Amino acid sequence: MAKTKQKINVFGFQSIGYQVKKDLKISTDQYEIHFNDLNSPIAIDQYDGLIIPSGIFERIKDESTYMGTYYEVYCKRDMLLQRERELINLFKKEAWVCCLVGQIIDEVPYGDYETKRCVDTDLTKKLLNSFDIKRESFKGSAAVTSKNDEFNNYIKRWGIAKTILKLPYGEQDRKIIANLGNSVVGIEYLGKIFFLPFQTTDYSSDNALSLTKELCRAIVEYRQKRISKIPEWVHEFQFKIEEKLRVKLDSLLKEADGVQKSLLEWQSYKGILSQSGDSLKDNIVLILRTFFNLNVTDVEDFKEDAVIRSPDGEPLVIIEIKGTKGGIKRKYINQIDTNRERIGVAVSTPGLLIINDQMNVEDISQRNETSVADEQIKYAKNINILIIRTLDFLFLIRSLENDDDPGNKLISLCNQGGGRLVVNDSQIAIVT
Repeated sequence: MAKTKQKINVFGFQSIGYQVKKDLKISTDQYEIHFNDLNSPIAIDQYDGLIIPSGIFERIKDESTYMGTYYEVYCKRDMLLQRERELINLFKKEAWVCCLVGQIIDEVPYGDYETKRCVDTDLTKKLLNSFDIKRESFKGSAAVTSKNDEFNNYIKRWGIAKTILKLPYGEQDRKIIANLGNSVVGIEYLGKIFFLPFQTTDYSSDNALSLTKELCRAIVEYRQKRISKIPEWVHEFQFKIEEKLRVKLDSLLKEADGVQKSLLEWQSYKGILSQSGDSLKDNIVLILRTFFNLNVTDVEDFKEDAVIRSPDGEPLVIIEIKGTKGGIKRKYINQIDTNRERIGVAVSTPGLLIINDQMNVEDISQRNETSVADEQIKYAKNINILIIRTLDFLFLIRSLENDDDPGNKLISLCNQGGGRLVVNDSQIAIVT
């Protein structure tokens, strides 16, 4: 019986400039290589291998004005979520994924000496995040060396590094594939997930074919030497307990899917410590709706960032959401007062400023030790606005995890006259 060829999906090459025909398919002795564009209706979990360049789900655009340097990061989020779901399915099979890592941008200038973080706007970024791998981008270097013979030819031709991969301390389930001096620029996890440095100026169809054939050969040879797979015919012999274990495993997998979905939701809440701009606003509004179970209208409906409303639509709390590398400015507080006037409510309607301040401090303990100026707290108190930093907001969520009505608790805090809400594991207090 002829051996089944591996089906390899080369996904999104057209999005980085390769002149490859849509739905091109080529066949070798070992593989069927399919070139699918970003909008292909075919799910990526239908293949035995996936080659995908970084950056294809995002677009970074310079929108600077005379007011300052601004870059916007646009992300195809719905498409990204769909492909991420398919990728999870792919990993349940004996399949592999190779990410071609170009220059990964995790932070862009956003005026007033501030920056906007964008660490989850691409599938390669999300995969790196799942292994807690941080990145450092730079102009690039061709002085990359291969650590494995299988990848020598690939590195010699396409191995230009523009991103250094910073591995978590003590990680065991990985193998380094390529170095730039003492820095890691190529890595493999679990025998099935590859991150390789990549750069080219030749976007011809011929170059795309050469690249993918070389990558398929290298990865398959690498895996064959390191992964001992039991042939399918051996499983014709079955132990009595196998069927019971298989049923139990199916049940556990279904349960694990539910647990994973819940875990990802809780983990996404913590993104408010690193987000700014629309991503921060969207996440805060999601938390208010899902965890606090509040009726919230957001920026899509009104010019203010969000409004907590009664079931009848009456404004209960006016919300402003900000992210900044610096501290809290009076103009952020004043914006809520402006929004109250626009909506037509009195100062008696409380305001809530949710702010991700001191974003340059990337440590929970150190971030918690930063302060809010007394003058801003007093000013907020005078105009009935409650200030809560995103870290305090997470502490508040943690303190209310088992509460039957966390939304009512939040509204009650907003109705206490303003100031700064300070929350930790031992107290919930309003400082005035």
